[in-house]
Amino acid sequence: MSDQPSPPAAAGGALPPPERPFDLRGRVALVTGAARPLGGAIALALAEAGADVALAGLTGSADEHFQVNSAANQVWSLGRRHLALQVDLTDPVAVEAAVQRVEDEWRRLDLLVNAQDLLFAMPFGETSLEEWNATLAANLTSVALTCQAAGRVMLRAGYGRIVNVASVAGDRGVMNMTAYAAAKSGVLALTRALATEWARTGVTVNMVQVGWYEDQAGIGDDPEHRKTLTKILPARALVTNDEVTGAVVMLAADSGYFTGQVVAVDGAATARI
Repeated sequence: MSDQPSPPAAAGGALPPPERPFDLRGRVALVTGAARPLGGAIALALAEAGADVALAGLTGSADEHFQVNSAANQVWSLGRRHLALQVDLTDPVAVEAAVQRVEDEWRRLDLLVNAQDLLFAMPFGETSLEEWNATLAANLTSVALTCQAAGRVMLRAGYGRIVNVASVAGDRGVMNMTAYAAAKSGVLALTRALATEWARTGVTVNMVQVGWYEDQAGIGDDPEHRKTLTKILPARALVTNDEVTGAVVMLAADSGYFTGQVVAVDGAATARI
């Protein structure tokens, strides 16, 4: 962890309004899914905006933690404080411990970005109960657990920004992706329900709905699949990480009345009838 200090901030509670929009100096963020290129890019974008960033993957595996550490080193290169967490996000005890560690280290937790993702494609009739449960655990339960654990810290402080990043598959029917789509649709419902429940607390909950993107496993790295997708997408291109990170930083900035909303970064994929 870098020893470079951030600008002084009170231990908990809201900071003064930023001098310029999207200024996250003095904020502490937790980004999950940071072992993937998109999650790592989000962590870096928050650091560029001034936040100190704790990063976690999804499963807590050794290979995944190596990628999380690589992303954390990029945060460090910007002079921001960083913390690489090795945690299984489907384990409630482990999630609570990870959030507690961030609070113990930095005395606050202002921002949570859930960017974990486990793509699963299988005809529904061939999907086992084990596969169904694993897909929902990775893509929905993990989000609920981090929202709950981080939310408790934010509710005590009277301030928090939660941004859930999820696929457009949760908003549109996608053949052979029933379990995955159900999980992402659950994230959408979770986002809106929490925003309503916490509307008077100073904690906002929003969602960035992402279309098929360049670094998505099994899509952006498959030339034939990529070619097929770009032909049917209105924008004729896959979403880039930079397009997603801009939306996340916007939602992470101070905008207390903007909550329960879905920002679609999908090149008009969900706008088309």
